[in-house]
Amino acid sequence: MPNRYRLAAAACALLVVLFFHLAVAWQDFATMSSNGFLYDDSFYAFKIARSIAAGQGMTFDGVHPTTGFQPLYVFLLVPAFMASGGDPVLPIYIALSILALFTTLTTWLVYRIARRYAGFAASAAAAAIWTLSPVVIRQSANGLETAVAAFMIALAACYYLENVRPLIEPGPARFAVLGILLGLVVISRIDGIFLVMAVMLDYLFLMRKRRVTGTAVMKLLLLPLGVLLFYGPWLFYNLIESGSPLQDSGAATRFLSLAYASYFDYGPENLAGSGPNASFIWGHVVHSVSVMKVIPAAHVVFRAIDKAGGMLGAGGAFHAAGNVLGFLALLWVGLRVRGWRREPGKSNRSELYFLLLFSGLLLAAYSLYIFGAFFFLRYYFPVYFAASILSALLLQDLFDWYRKRHLFARRALAAAGAAYLIVFAGFSWSQSFRTHPVYSYRDLAGWIDANTREDETIGVFQCGTIGYLSNRRIVNLDGKVNRDAFEALKTGCLEEYLQSEKIDVVVDHAKILRIFLGITPEKMKSSCTQIVPEYMKPPSGWVAFRRSGEEIGNISGRAALGRAAAILPPASR
Repeated sequence: MPNRYRLAAAACALLVVLFFHLAVAWQDFATMSSNGFLYDDSFYAFKIARSIAAGQGMTFDGVHPTTGFQPLYVFLLVPAFMASGGDPVLPIYIALSILALFTTLTTWLVYRIARRYAGFAASAAAAAIWTLSPVVIRQSANGLETAVAAFMIALAACYYLENVRPLIEPGPARFAVLGILLGLVVISRIDGIFLVMAVMLDYLFLMRKRRVTGTAVMKLLLLPLGVLLFYGPWLFYNLIESGSPLQDSGAATRFLSLAYASYFDYGPENLAGSGPNASFIWGHVVHSVSVMKVIPAAHVVFRAIDKAGGMLGAGGAFHAAGNVLGFLALLWVGLRVRGWRREPGKSNRSELYFLLLFSGLLLAAYSLYIFGAFFFLRYYFPVYFAASILSALLLQDLFDWYRKRHLFARRALAAAGAAYLIVFAGFSWSQSFRTHPVYSYRDLAGWIDANTREDETIGVFQCGTIGYLSNRRIVNLDGKVNRDAFEALKTGCLEEYLQSEKIDVVVDHAKILRIFLGITPEKMKSSCTQIVPEYMKPPSGWVAFRRSGEEIGNISGRAALGRAAAILPPASR
């Protein structure tokens, strides 16, 4: 096929991918805000971008400054909020459209990187599985920086593989460009620093293998300089503003992971003060390995196993069998990757080892120190990207094996492949346009507006969506976007902080109020109002109490939501 036809076919395929992700992004806002796509943390980014656009600075509540966000993504959103004329929903659609575009470009880079080591069919299949897999569809429309960071990682990796690593002595300009790209990786998401480390280690080993002179080390220093060029100003601002190189959200995430240990059944309640124990760390290691089951190419297999177990009434046994299968699959992949070095024509695949090292560093950091098991899906999104490229190589091996088999084996494999495609397509479609409510945050915002006074200040721990949609003054209490609240949590002075901020009403899940405020179930029954958002059955578990001891409005949750719906434009209800 002539080159121009190939380019035209690739452009058409990418347009189809873009339209599909835009269709997901432009679903009804009420559906997107409750079906598990838009996270509560997404609205932290939206609200901070809106505050910057309104001239209030980098703040969530208009009072407390914060660095609890990934800067590149939020700064990209500011023009959308400036142009929206105060519409609360249009900028979110623009944000999701931007993420759809980045996801489409990442799809092209998955193919382009894979094509260096595998044939057209295997590379195209891996790119298609990547872009149409439920985990990518969901995380690309989560309203956070996930898709932007993945694109920057893919772009830097592609440039390194094509323009730096293959050359015996690349010029300084190539290292400078790679440094700039790695700087964009880190400014898009701070844990991109692990990619910088992986690339530098990989090239140092390559230099040793090639016995390159020490002058190349000086050019290698252009990589951290490029990172400092982009991330340096933000790092300096963090140090001046908060006295720490870490963003507010990063420091709070580790603390909250320890504090929420009992909430997620990872350990006792005192870990925030005593530090992680062996059981807590092991639980995160196990969970890290288990979320590898949503790697795009494998996700549908493990999902089918769980579904079959549920249908047969043996969910526990099938789930355990899936875990064993997953462990064996990881072991087999490790052996295959190791064996490539000895197979003719496959030794060049070792060029991708830096992506495996990067993935390992991410897994180690979040399993052993940062934690945050409730965010692992989006934290490990770069791991799924690397796994998609690896799947292209495994598919190529499978295609090579297929061509050497007898007719019966080839037909059996073709039938298995057809079944996989049918199940994958159904799974992808059902997850892309699901309407089942998962999160109740939007309904909770309506409940608060209907049951509290306009002059009251509301304290909420998980307050992203509520702070964005509610017409009340919402103060963040878990410290992600409020370092004063974070210090109060760490020092055990939350009651004093509530008093100093003149917070009238505290709202959150009953378990979280028990963890941080020590409200016993008995006291909760007598002093707290249970919140029953619409469509959430059984009840959400959220409660509210007025610190003055007065009763919160006796309007029922369902009636209150009907009155509070005017906070959103008609198309978004």
